[in-house]
Amino acid sequence: MKTLSILFVLSAFLYTSCSSGNSNQGYTTTTQPTAATSPEQNFDNSLPKGKIVDSVVCQSQNTQSFALYLPTNYSANKKFPCIYLYDSHARGALPVRLYKNLAEKYGFILIASNNSKNGLEWPETNQVIKVLMDDTRHRINIDPQRIYTAGFSGGARVASSIAIYQGGIAGVIGCAAGFPTLQNGLPTKFDYFGLIGDYDFNLTEMEKLDETLEQNGFAHQLLTFDGKHDWPSSSEFQTALLWIQTNAMKENIQPKNDTLITNLKNDYEKRIATAKASGDVIREHELLDGLVRLMDGLSDASSYKKQLADLNADTDYKSAVTLQTQIEQEEQNEQQTLGQQFIQQDEKWWDRKIAFLYQNVKTAKTRQESQMNQRLLNFLGLVAYINSDHALNENNLTNAPTYLRLYKLVDPENPDCSYLTAVYNMKKGDSKQAISSLNEAASLGYSDVSKLTTDPVFNSLHGNTGFEGIVATIKANNSK
Repeated sequence: MKTLSILFVLSAFLYTSCSSGNSNQGYTTTTQPTAATSPEQNFDNSLPKGKIVDSVVCQSQNTQSFALYLPTNYSANKKFPCIYLYDSHARGALPVRLYKNLAEKYGFILIASNNSKNGLEWPETNQVIKVLMDDTRHRINIDPQRIYTAGFSGGARVASSIAIYQGGIAGVIGCAAGFPTLQNGLPTKFDYFGLIGDYDFNLTEMEKLDETLEQNGFAHQLLTFDGKHDWPSSSEFQTALLWIQTNAMKENIQPKNDTLITNLKNDYEKRIATAKASGDVIREHELLDGLVRLMDGLSDASSYKKQLADLNADTDYKSAVTLQTQIEQEEQNEQQTLGQQFIQQDEKWWDRKIAFLYQNVKTAKTRQESQMNQRLLNFLGLVAYINSDHALNENNLTNAPTYLRLYKLVDPENPDCSYLTAVYNMKKGDSKQAISSLNEAASLGYSDVSKLTTDPVFNSLHGNTGFEGIVATIKANNSK
């Protein structure tokens, strides 16, 4: 690999791949994402209800498609709330399958892009969004006042960007990443519900975003949970759906529904009780504070206000806040250092460093410190992925195996590592070992069928019995 600043590589990945570049370019769409309003406008009655469709081809551009779920009670004679979903790897069917039961329960349409993904520049992303929204708003009766966007990782930045720069979005559910890079403030307001795991390397970013939203008067909530960098479970996403509906009631966008409000209270109260039982006062405060904001003016919030006041005065909470502030700064500094050192230090140094971080996960004095060390390991996995992928793209087969070994050491269950190892094996002419690595990737849950079948490095394997079996397994993974 040519000498290359890892900070440049990280910047390219985090702000070009994940956020698709400088978002201040904005969107150039001239049509707002408003739904058609009458059956006379020929909604598409051929789209099935109560069934996941992995790929619906857009009528105006047949190279673009989306995964779809219409709830069983959907009718073209009635407007329905809709969530547009953006995955960082264009896996539209994945979030639709995850949240299909919730969509059915609460009467939401789910539409997930099969084209939006990390690595696209803004003009291309903009075109994907325009085609998707124009196509679906003319084929499906979508309530223009209840259009939401949601996304994971780079897809979360896309989802936020639509609300920020295009408008017409009631709310955003951002999973595992915040906003794209902003230079000119926030031109529009929308409801925002953030979801992120305790072990996600973007946690500090999401916490700071939550503070910014508070300062700017947004309706907002950050929900942290036990998890890594991934789409949240249906349980966490259900909390987000309850929240956006309850907030819509406050804003008179949705009729008041006492059952939904009670369900939201029960959901929060269970999470608060769990956090309290485990001594996680930061999460307890996060939930209580959000519940007070949401219930105030909508339902009796006096008991929650009392709990929040007591927690604010609690010395354990104050100590936890102080420690959290220190950890945030330490984590940011350590991430920068790890990024700079990745291509500078030798394998023995990294073996010691990774072992040190793993040990700290086990022996840290506090939960917060243990979680920070796990997040640093996960961040290092991201750095290893970026450098491995870059080396392979540059045909740098000298450094690639070192980067891949470190990737495997720091994140052994990540199928992307096995996939990149297969690419390396093909580039060095070892197709047998490549098949073995692809089998490992498939067994670990690799699900990007399109990437596997269109990657030219594997062209010579097409028709190979072993390779075709792997494709079948990965297709099955994609359907789970």
